[in-house]
Amino acid sequence: MAAVTEAIINAAGIAVELRRGGAGAPLLFLHGELGCPGWLDAFDRLAQSFDVIVPSLPGYGRSERPDWIMGTRDLATWVTWLTRDLGINTPVNLVGCSLGGWVAAEIATIAPRFMSKLVLADAMGLKPDTGEIFDYFLESGPTGLKRAFLKPEQAPEYQRFWGKPPTPEDLDLIEQHREMTCRVAWKPYMHSLTLPHLLAGVTVETLILWGRQDAIAPLACGELYRRALKRSRLEIIDECGHLPEMERPAAFAARVSEFLRG
Repeated sequence: MAAVTEAIINAAGIAVELRRGGAGAPLLFLHGELGCPGWLDAFDRLAQSFDVIVPSLPGYGRSERPDWIMGTRDLATWVTWLTRDLGINTPVNLVGCSLGGWVAAEIATIAPRFMSKLVLADAMGLKPDTGEIFDYFLESGPTGLKRAFLKPEQAPEYQRFWGKPPTPEDLDLIEQHREMTCRVAWKPYMHSLTLPHLLAGVTVETLILWGRQDAIAPLACGELYRRALKRSRLEIIDECGHLPEMERPAAFAARVSEFLRG
């Protein structure tokens, strides 16, 4: 395993939970609306070739929640400040999953020179033409976690982090994440009215990854991103739900590594 540091640091105006490991070109990873429960197997695989940097976004994990962050574009701006305060030279390789993918896409529209390559995995942000984005708030937090996996009982990462009965602290953290997600992505729910138009100006080379059996954000959303981004391609991961970085870590890391090194 890569040598990993995990700490609370002061950066971008708040106390930030930061995990970092590996060596090589920086790879900034933005997690989704379920938060980042720890150092994932996918991170360890990517850390064999890259300096993997994983902040918990404001309001998630142990990161503070500033009052002024009210939407994904606010989060996008904050990520650029964080990178500056960490002393990371840009352009940087940027990987965003689910809500983090939406944030990464917003960054691409406002700071095109921020990234050298972009990976969007099962990204929120676009309203599908067919089907719907699953409403996490119709069911309990633990139920939403299970729905994000095709086969949670067979996913080692699900079992590692959520396979045992949750403690009161675990449930509090799930609700904290739901509250922050509601704050930044509630209306309109999990998509932007402006992003579809702004993506037309993005020229960064982009890999779009999607779990074929995603029951949260349908594959139609991935097709929309592919059509909107000029220099993009869509790759589908079979036997996978909404979280390929956790359900299919080997396939996820291999495709990301190949794309970033190519």
